Amino acid sequence: MRLLVWLVLGLLVYFALRSKLRSSGHAASTPQQPHPAQTGDQGSHASAEAMVICAHCGIYIPASEAISQSGRIFCSDEHRLLHRDS
Repeated sequence: MRLLVWLVLGLLVYFALRSKLRSSGHAASTPQQPHPAQTGDQGSHASAEAMVICAHCGIYIPASEAISQSGRIFCSDEHRLLHRDS
């Protein structure tokens, strides 16, 4: 009877450790794929867009949303007008 208790206890410890290792990605049977940012692979970030800074308020915005006037870049038409008036 004592042997059976030790066997069950040992199996419980084994399965608990196995599930913990598997959930943290250290198990050899299920290798985890690294995140693209960790590998330097930029293929999945092909749709990333250049960011530009607003000349009036200093925030960064996507280049496609920027408003340009006289070589300066603005985040909105309101900031373009405010900067022109100042």
